[in-house]
Amino acid sequence: MSDGVITLEQIRERARGEVIEIPDWDGRGTIKVRARKIDITPIVLRAGIIPNSLKVKAQEVFEGEAPKRLKADEFDLEMEKLIPALDAIVKEALVEPKYEDIQAILPLTLMQKLAIFRYVTKEVQQLESFRGEQ
Repeated sequence: MSDGVITLEQIRERARGEVIEIPDWDGRGTIKVRARKIDITPIVLRAGIIPNSLKVKAQEVFEGEAPKRLKADEFDLEMEKLIPALDAIVKEALVEPKYEDIQAILPLTLMQKLAIFRYVTKEVQQLESFRGEQ
């Protein structure tokens, strides 16, 4: 069909992911890994967290006001939920090498995980900047 509908082959190709650069373990260079875009919704819902950028937008839509600032003890609780969720997101997004294989040899650093997380959530960040211009 040539009516512009995405083909299953195109979806398979996208599922392979793309090569991205993340910081090296020493923070002085970069390494290349293959990662893919994933839906983080089930992971953040399971963990009971929502990224701050989405919290702000959701509360503005539903309540008409920005959320209150977190207290220090609330922030600590969020961090306890955030790290396992970050690991789950990176585990699902990392295609090559596999997350488990890397972790068995030299575990990923927080900076490496955050780089993969930023890749996965890039569209959300782009949408946020687009909405800010309106």
